[in-house]
Amino acid sequence: MNHFTRIPVALFALLFLIFFILSISTIIDLSLVTSDEGDGEEGQYHFALFLPTESYSFFSQVASGARTAAEEFGCALSFHPIGNGSLDLEMARFSGIDGAVLYPSIDERSARIILEQLNKVDIAVVLVEHALSDDSPWPFVGTNNFDIGKKIGDLIASLSSAPIQAAIIYSEKAPGIYTEKDLVGLGITSSLGDRLEAPLWIKITNLNPLDAEELTYRMLKNDPSIGTFIYTDTSDTLAATQVLIDMNLVGTVQLIGFGSEPAILEYVEKGILTATVVTNPRKIGYSAIEVLMEIKRYGHSSGYIDTGVQIITRDNVAEFRRAEGRE
Repeated sequence: MNHFTRIPVALFALLFLIFFILSISTIIDLSLVTSDEGDGEEGQYHFALFLPTESYSFFSQVASGARTAAEEFGCALSFHPIGNGSLDLEMARFSGIDGAVLYPSIDERSARIILEQLNKVDIAVVLVEHALSDDSPWPFVGTNNFDIGKKIGDLIASLSSAPIQAAIIYSEKAPGIYTEKDLVGLGITSSLGDRLEAPLWIKITNLNPLDAEELTYRMLKNDPSIGTFIYTDTSDTLAATQVLIDMNLVGTVQLIGFGSEPAILEYVEKGILTATVVTNPRKIGYSAIEVLMEIKRYGHSSGYIDTGVQIITRDNVAEFRRAEGRE
């Protein structure tokens, strides 16, 4: 072997060593970073929760609901990032956990490979809020996207008796809705029927946080016939609302958002946002742990649990805040 071939071999060996060390570190982290284990038979179970790292209240509330359930059932629970270079999910099959709750925000091909690997070592998996694109054997806990569309359509119909032109903006940042956007659209059109003056305008934003801002500005400027804008992602909602304010168009168009961030609820309260779609993340997290416990106890569970959806308007935002303990 000459001098020139030694360099790439050495480089490969170094990279392999680095990856190996990171993998071992990940396995150790996955098995040790847990909540307190409870007493009793259920205390032997260790479940792991894999969520994106975005600082949306949705994910923190999913974690809160899961933590409550773990405390009630007396099982250990650890929390781990998914995506953004984290190895936790890829190495989970080596960790000895009994079950995993997963929001599969990574690409579907990678998700399927990992899920199959977990299945082979008898690690139970529950998908939350974002199912895979076809029927899959893994239990799902989350929101019925047709119901989301139906409730949005009912709200729009109640706002005015005039013919309606509406645009719905999906986002790659919200894969739970994006992958089932046809169901959302079907729910809206089934509710509005012939009230729609034209087919729904459909737009999609990418992972760039500025994409929604640019799209909203362009549509408000170039498509004045659209009277209603529907956003299906939290960050897109905040960006679009700011554009509406900057262009001095508050009250001119109806803007329906998504999420229960404090700023979004404040916009609803002030009448800047017509309404916001709110799912039930605490119930999602709680129910996911409940399903894992059913699998461990009985060997099977419900394949689908619908956790419901609310439309928050100016009329019920105060009541929603009280119910959530935010006042």
